[in-house]
Amino acid sequence: MLALSFGKPARAASPSVIVEIDSAAERLVDPRSARRLVPLELSDVAVPVSARGAPVLFFRVLGRADGSLRIELWERGEYHGARLLGGAGENPQLVARRVALAAAELGRRLARKREAALQRDERLRKAREARAQLLRERTQDGPIALRSEFGLGAVPGKLLLFGQRLNGELSLVGPLRLDVGAEVWAGSLEPSLGAELQGVSLGPAYRAILTRNLDLDLGLQAAALLVQAPAARSFDAIASQSSSWTARATGAARLELRLGRQVRALIGAEAGSLLRSVPYTSDVRPERLSGFWWSAGLGLVVTPAR
Repeated sequence: MLALSFGKPARAASPSVIVEIDSAAERLVDPRSARRLVPLELSDVAVPVSARGAPVLFFRVLGRADGSLRIELWERGEYHGARLLGGAGENPQLVARRVALAAAELGRRLARKREAALQRDERLRKAREARAQLLRERTQDGPIALRSEFGLGAVPGKLLLFGQRLNGELSLVGPLRLDVGAEVWAGSLEPSLGAELQGVSLGPAYRAILTRNLDLDLGLQAAALLVQAPAARSFDAIASQSSSWTARATGAARLELRLGRQVRALIGAEAGSLLRSVPYTSDVRPERLSGFWWSAGLGLVVTPAR
């Protein structure tokens, strides 16, 4: 049995070689020549270094009952293939040469397999790094976020308001989430009544990635609203009542620009309808608040760091 070592670069090395020849094989092959020729044939084979250290190639040369030889390659207890050679009736030194060539082919096969594995691991590592870099650069999504908006809202011909909304964004599955919000508006109710609108809302939303720095946010909302106009003579046909309620169903679209890991700026629009008509009376004549609702707003989405 013989072990030889060769120089080792950082990533690949000419392996240490151990040759074991059993007694049945020694009748067919010249052991001394085989142990000298196998390392020589492997001297130009650079086997990539594994996580377990520098390569150590262990060759077993086994004699078989039919007069052939079986050359097996093992590396740190792991089997890496075998070759069969006919040796009966041939010159033992020539058989030793053929054993060395077969061993070298097994070594090259292992080197190719190890190199392919390293290249695959390198591709996977780079892909993981690219994904991690993308996640670091992307604005964080969920699990919770706060969205604050200042906007203009209106029921055409009836209501004109300026106000603020604050929504909590709660992640559900992937980009799908549930938005829970509150809003306060102030403005005028036709013909010339000062008015306020307060409400709470609930609905699903979905954020889609458009570009590296831009998202499209889509949502549906249902809201319950309190309408107040202190100068009104009546609401819901009740004299001296200055408030009433209504409900609203809307769909919204927002463009969100990523400003940083936790912050997005947004511009959006909303359209829908009031679901309950609200009769009221001003100093002039009976009126009714109903119909189409629209709004537009600017704001920020802030996602707390995880």
